[in-house]
Amino acid sequence: MTSTTAWPASVIARYLTKAAEILADPDATVDVRKNRDFGHSYDCRGCGVGGSSGDVTSIHASAQTHAETCRAIPRPTV
Repeated sequence: MTSTTAWPASVIARYLTKAAEILADPDATVDVRKNRDFGHSYDCRGCGVGGSSGDVTSIHASAQTHAETCRAIPRPTV
């Protein structure tokens, strides 16, 4: 499964959610970003859950853990 959509400039890592795996939807992801003001954050493009931390290792672990269990799908934009 590949995505043809470019990542936003602030996204430094992307994890496929469980929904992405089940539906073969490369847009159902959890994105990790480096923030200008404070450390790193993640947000799920399926359910909207997110978090932030000054520790990049913990934010990656949290994003991956969430992605492994999230079955929400992104809301259609069209």
